Amino acid sequence: MRLLPLPLLTLTVLLASCAPGVTTAEALKGPLVEGEQWTLTGRDQNDNKFEGQIVVPSDPSYDGTDREWYYRNAGARIYFEENSSAFQVWDTRDQQRYVICIVRAPFRYDPQQKTFSGISVTGSLSDINAVFAKLSGSGTRLTGGDCTVKRL
Repeated sequence: MRLLPLPLLTLTVLLASCAPGVTTAEALKGPLVEGEQWTLTGRDQNDNKFEGQIVVPSDPSYDGTDREWYYRNAGARIYFEENSSAFQVWDTRDQQRYVICIVRAPFRYDPQQKTFSGISVTGSLSDINAVFAKLSGSGTRLTGGDCTVKRL
């Protein structure tokens, strides 16, 4: 058994006591309407037309440090940034061709709004990882296609 030094143990206990506690299931209710159907349409980074559809997954997880909500199931992923209301919608039903629409400033999620514009990327997970790896730390901006997310 490895023991923590006393100052580190004290800091750990202090930080843990400051963390917000979740006392009810209602506290983990995310900002999106679970079970709502959304469509994704547009053209990808190669100017190919695409269509996608998702159902907002239930039981989202929350990262309190980054203030992000994660909605996931076998057919869909949604990453929602609480601070900026930016979000990504992934149709993951076909693993050979994921359809992703990224909605960022000046566009943002508004519960009263039904249609959002964004940048799209499609491909297998390795294709998509390659696109983002190329951009990582390069200062290059994502050049994707145009997409529309529509809440039905």
